[in-house]
Amino acid sequence: MYQHAVAGTAAIALITPFLILLGAIESNAQASAAGTAQEINGNWYCSEVNAISYTDFPGNGSYNKVTNMDAATGQCSFEQYGYSGSLSPLNEELSLHVRGPTWLKQVAVYTFDTSSNSKRNAKRNTHGRRHAGHQYLHGHHGKVKEVRERQHEHDYAKRSVGELVSATIDGQLVSWTNMYAGPGVATILPSPAVSPIVAQFDEMNDSSPATTNVANAEPPMVSPTAATSSLQGSPIIAASSAMASSEASSGAWTRQAYYNAADGTSQGITFLNHFGGVNGLPGTSAGGAAFGTSLSYASSDSQTGAASPQTLSNAVIEDDVEVIIMSDNSCDDGSCGYTRPGGVAYHGFSGSLKVFLLEFSMPYTNTTGFNADMPAIWLMNAQIPLTSQYGENPDCSCWTSGCGEFDLFEILDSGNFRCKSTLHMAPAGGSSDWFMRPTGDSITAAVIFAGSNEVAAIRILDQGQSFDKSLSGSVINSWVQEQSSLFSMSE
Repeated sequence: MYQHAVAGTAAIALITPFLILLGAIESNAQASAAGTAQEINGNWYCSEVNAISYTDFPGNGSYNKVTNMDAATGQCSFEQYGYSGSLSPLNEELSLHVRGPTWLKQVAVYTFDTSSNSKRNAKRNTHGRRHAGHQYLHGHHGKVKEVRERQHEHDYAKRSVGELVSATIDGQLVSWTNMYAGPGVATILPSPAVSPIVAQFDEMNDSSPATTNVANAEPPMVSPTAATSSLQGSPIIAASSAMASSEASSGAWTRQAYYNAADGTSQGITFLNHFGGVNGLPGTSAGGAAFGTSLSYASSDSQTGAASPQTLSNAVIEDDVEVIIMSDNSCDDGSCGYTRPGGVAYHGFSGSLKVFLLEFSMPYTNTTGFNADMPAIWLMNAQIPLTSQYGENPDCSCWTSGCGEFDLFEILDSGNFRCKSTLHMAPAGGSSDWFMRPTGDSITAAVIFAGSNEVAAIRILDQGQSFDKSLSGSVINSWVQEQSSLFSMSE
């Protein structure tokens, strides 16, 4: 969610927005279920869902990684950084961002235990010698342009999108000037049949359930007017099932970071915002509007910066206020790569296999104005806030070249009750199915990354979900295989 606004302060006056084309990022546009499409303020909405999955990532590409920031000139140098791997660059370190009005109740970050994985890999090698015949399967229409529009002198730039997008809606091909990074697909995945991949990994775990051979099955035709479709046996199901049985089923998912607002617990987490170098606070505003202010420690009420790390208080983050959550592992030693000189720098959350658990609500405030009553939760490649998240020089952020952002729950216009999701990479894409905004009681959601199997998923969970120190493989397995609105990132 590049160029989100933050509460107006003297620091923000240094970052006056301007109209600039941020470059074309390819985006998928897919069909909505018949009778569900609705346009609201330039954004398309289809069906309410409880789960959205992104699959079929390209697996390789490149972006411009910042290598130097010259505060005297406001100019930055960068190099083209090539990546490979299914979810890259989402495999890289990510920062978690929350914009009010949001009441954040709990946060936990889990990663897969590589030591346990090594034991399983040893077992896999033994199994491979016994069963040499097995093979392990691993699983755009239009372009959008991100545009920052000039707001008030003291506002940050607001994102909008300005290029033509086409989609099939209610059986008709229509086009519009897109205000969001790509409509999604209203396709509901059934509970998948057991694929050969599941069987292979189950054998590694010394179990032998019945299997259904679907590897060579033809994916069924999906009608744009069908509310659901049978995707049993498709490569997408195979990829998802592979994750469920390989990484998740071992149960070796351990909690790396945790926050509980009610009891003030904060472990492995640093709360940050954008007040670096203002009024003597740690960080820097060097470079002025070109770079914007750097990261700072957030005050407990999130309204200002702080001199040292604070724990976020048990209260609503107010309208148009942003909190950035990173690990408590400092990278002042340069271990994060290039970061803003003089800025506050912490590692994000890394790994191709990770889970974010979030408990939160997004109450109505009935306020109006820029970013008013528009809560959002999103993940970013941590290089963006570590260099220039709100600067005016696009060369000083890898966002413009697709280093990765994942909008999880975003309200796009004041007072709306529909939360959208979008993935900004190359290509970019976003589902036009939506989550119900939790304006009253809080909800718990899981965000699951299965990098080796090209799956990124968002799930609304049942009430009472545990935030314990570990997650069982069976729990993650159930989340991955849950019925889901599907968005394919493949061309």
